[in-house]
Amino acid sequence: GVRKKPPPVTKKYEMQGNDKAKKTLGIGVAAVAVGGAAAGGAAAAANNNAPVGAAAATAPTQANGKKGLKGGFEKFGHNIEKFGKEVAGVGLGIKSGFEEILGLEDSDDENASGLRASISNMHDEEAEALKIAISHIQRDNHRTALNHLLSLKECEAMQNWAFRALMADYMMQVADSAMESSKTGVAVESYEEALAILKQDEDTSEEEDLSKARKGCIKGHKMIAIDCEGFGDFRSAIEQRKRACELLESENKVVPACHQLISIAYNLGKVDEYDKSSVILSDVCRKLFKGVTSLDYMPSDRLHLLVKAYHMRAICFTKMAKWKPALDQYDELIPLVAKESGRGSLDYMSLTIRKAALLVTLKNYAAATELLRNYFQMADINDGAGNELIVGPDDHSLALDTSAAIDLKLGKVDDAITTFEKKLAFLEEHLPQDKEMKSDAMHKLGCLLSYKKNHEEALPLLQSALDTRKFLFDGRNKFLIESSWAVAATNQTLGDTDKALADYEILLEKIDLVEDSPINSVVVHNSAGKLFFEDGKIEAAVSSFTKALEGVESQGDDALKKNIMLNLANALAAKGEIDGAFDLYEDLERMGKRKRTQLYYFTLYNKSLLLIKVGEKEQAKDILNDIIETRSSKADDTKGNVYITLGILSVEEKKIESGLNYYEDALAMFVDERYDISSITQTKKLMAMAYLETKKYDVAITILEDALTELSQPGMERKFYQLMKAEVWNCMSKVYQRRGDHSSAKNFAKLALQTYKSELGERHPITLRNVSNVSVLLLEEAEGLTKSEAKSIIDAAKFEMEGALGAFLSLNDSWAYRFDVASLKTNLGLVAVWQGKPKKARKLLKQIEGIEVLADSVLEKRIATLKVLLEKLEKEKEK
Repeated sequence: GVRKKPPPVTKKYEMQGNDKAKKTLGIGVAAVAVGGAAAGGAAAAANNNAPVGAAAATAPTQANGKKGLKGGFEKFGHNIEKFGKEVAGVGLGIKSGFEEILGLEDSDDENASGLRASISNMHDEEAEALKIAISHIQRDNHRTALNHLLSLKECEAMQNWAFRALMADYMMQVADSAMESSKTGVAVESYEEALAILKQDEDTSEEEDLSKARKGCIKGHKMIAIDCEGFGDFRSAIEQRKRACELLESENKVVPACHQLISIAYNLGKVDEYDKSSVILSDVCRKLFKGVTSLDYMPSDRLHLLVKAYHMRAICFTKMAKWKPALDQYDELIPLVAKESGRGSLDYMSLTIRKAALLVTLKNYAAATELLRNYFQMADINDGAGNELIVGPDDHSLALDTSAAIDLKLGKVDDAITTFEKKLAFLEEHLPQDKEMKSDAMHKLGCLLSYKKNHEEALPLLQSALDTRKFLFDGRNKFLIESSWAVAATNQTLGDTDKALADYEILLEKIDLVEDSPINSVVVHNSAGKLFFEDGKIEAAVSSFTKALEGVESQGDDALKKNIMLNLANALAAKGEIDGAFDLYEDLERMGKRKRTQLYYFTLYNKSLLLIKVGEKEQAKDILNDIIETRSSKADDTKGNVYITLGILSVEEKKIESGLNYYEDALAMFVDERYDISSITQTKKLMAMAYLETKKYDVAITILEDALTELSQPGMERKFYQLMKAEVWNCMSKVYQRRGDHSSAKNFAKLALQTYKSELGERHPITLRNVSNVSVLLLEEAEGLTKSEAKSIIDAAKFEMEGALGAFLSLNDSWAYRFDVASLKTNLGLVAVWQGKPKKARKLLKQIEGIEVLADSVLEKRIATLKVLLEKLEKEKEK
């Protein structure tokens, strides 16, 4: 028969001089292909009809008169030692020496005569190669012996069946000895060569010899496959097992052949070729059913393999996202496992959990819930009895994950949180070393707590998950990016601006480098833009929103696109790009007019703010009143801010009572509709400032003290609340300042400044503004003192203001901080006037005049005061 070329030995076996490989495989310098590719090769093309194998005999001899050859081989075996001792002295009489060595010198047997004739016709170098091979067999130099035997494959003597039988016997001796010495590669190659030779005379070769050669080949290929799998060289292992399977099938050994096919399917899965793996497994199922009329009559050894094949095929279908075929496979598999192992067995429960997970993917939550309920009931009973888990820890974790997924799909967030809390406790007890699984549970639990607005409780979990993933993965891993995003967003929500900004800067650097990112880079850019905007970094905000808008165009997410457009419009308005902002507002208004969603009303509100900014207050009022009058619930989240804005406009117009009424309406919205401590505090500050305008100082102080009490409750120690308290202290300072209590005003202003320094840092823009506020209070305090008494106070204020001015200028954003710079230069100009330095004051005034300030603002009034005082000073100096 024609022998297919055996698979090549993996390159792991071909490493020259590798001691580990030599020890494992018994190879010398370099192992040649298992199929005997050395010395001309052992196989022809698969469709070649000519006899192929270790010896390419051109004219096979007839099978007549082969009796008695076995006895000749036995005698030959007794003479090996003699031959080995005489090799060194062999000269020109080498060929005649074979007769004595083989015990054929006295025999008239036709077979012996044929063998003598074949040997006598060998070339001298061929005869010597045979002798040397025999010598190396005796000395266990298996690779060298095999190489010399392989060099004789094309010799003329191979046309004689007796010589071929002799060569096959030599090959088997090499193979058996090499296998005993754990030289697997040489053994397999030798068995393959022996088998190929024997198959040329298959009709007359003894079945025992053929069977022995096949078994040797099978054993060797399986051993090499196991080694390859250990090295992670799964493709080479596949080739080895294919050859073993082919040989087993030639002997009609169905079950062992299927064992090899299942191993092949497993290795294909290891290299992510699940489609090929599923095909192999289907072939296994067909072979196992061959000759079996039904499952009831299937032998137990076949049934066990069928269960394994079904299970692996279900996994393959799942990996290929073929959900329905996977579910069908589980439906076939689970009854078999119940029959083989029982309904309460580990295997049965494990498959039940996996089927439940698949049902969730298929959105069949009711069926999945029922399966999990049965499992958890049995698990609870088992646990109550003090027994071990009925499934492995990984399967139990999957059951918990699946249960949580069902809860989330059904909107039961609290139940999902409880499940993940159970999972964390379970992992601590049963899988304490599995950091990856634990970090995943902490991340998911943290995200759910954030969703429920329990941000303080969520942050430690999210941070712990991030720290663990930093240790487990490199900087471009998708899970690390996922955790970084969650921590950044939570810090942003909690008002920890500095930490959030640092997180976002790292995130924005890496997000585009991550393949298969679990988070949307557009969402990240949008969130980062919001943070930059809140921190006063308007240029950075515009840049982030612009990138987000560019990215969302290709995603087809209309709702996200509108959200980004609104954010960009607000940022452009803050930057002073009025036309660009109005264009976006009008586009959004036009796009949302039909459905009038929540974002539509936010757009109208923000557009009204920009109208107020450019002096179109009446038009803005019309828009704001329209929002209030609408009956749509979509406007409810906007109405509180609308009332605040109308209140501010009323107070500016000296309509204090009307303004206070608007503030009361806003407060009702924030308390009754949705409790929002930030908006409540903001409203109370505005109410206090309105009462300040009517000189009702005690009422204003009472309202502010009430706000401080609310901000001092347990659990409000973090940065977000501390910064709100600082804002209230600043308002208290203003009230006491107007009341004429400069000492209390200064103390509250210093409280606010100290909070900003500790929470934001000394060079943060908000901190610098408060430095300026305290300095102004010092200047006002000095106004009532003599020049000598005031000098030290004014010098101290001047020093602080010059430091703040330098810090603002170093921020390199002249537009964003133009009013801060103008305010500080105005105050320094007033100090210069007080010091009698008109030139310095005039220089500062010229710099201020290059900045466009808001009409009727406090700053504009102070600049006007500076001009009057400076002109007065200059006239006095002229005299």
